[in-house]
Amino acid sequence: MNKFNKFLSLCFQFICALMIIKNSFAADDKFTHPFYVGATGGYGATTWAGLVPNKDNQNLAMSLSTPIKVTEGGAIWGAFGGYEFNKFFALEASYNKYQDAKIEFDEISIFNFEHDGLTEFTTRTETVTLIGKVMLVIPKTDIRLFSSTGVAAVRRQDIIYNDWKATPTFGAGLNYNITPRIMTEFGANYTAGYGEAQLSPTDSYLPFLYSVFFRLGLRF
Repeated sequence: MNKFNKFLSLCFQFICALMIIKNSFAADDKFTHPFYVGATGGYGATTWAGLVPNKDNQNLAMSLSTPIKVTEGGAIWGAFGGYEFNKFFALEASYNKYQDAKIEFDEISIFNFEHDGLTEFTTRTETVTLIGKVMLVIPKTDIRLFSSTGVAAVRRQDIIYNDWKATPTFGAGLNYNITPRIMTEFGANYTAGYGEAQLSPTDSYLPFLYSVFFRLGLRF
């Protein structure tokens, strides 16, 4: 949680610094360049811990099929690009890479039996998304609030599962054009996952993804 607070503090300081830089530019229409590309950084969680039973439900039967410990969450990074049809609507594509998660099992688990004595594996998660963004300009400012919805192709890659699945994704936040060519954005995103009730839930589980992010982009 301390890392998350530090990230928010750095984002706030960075935005303040950029707003100061903005004042050195002459007033101009900030929305004359509809194409944009940029980089994303932030914090994300992959929710693998939801497969670990709480202490009240831990028993021998559960240890056979479910993980006993999960290490996950951390920095995310990616890239994005889009086109603004006007001040209020845009289409956008993006790629995001989440922190790898380590999933650990008991020595008597089915996973251990099926994978030659292994008790853990590392899984990778990445997404490619296509969204529509609806934006609202805050009166007397160049700040815009936005909400987004679309489809995400989520990839889970590890020794059990290596495939992509399409799921819905949703986001919200605010963006600000510091100059006609430089844009910033701060927001949060949720991408749906997938799971089945089965003896070994990790076999088909696709993590539900949460993130907060900061973006810096160029318009042209």
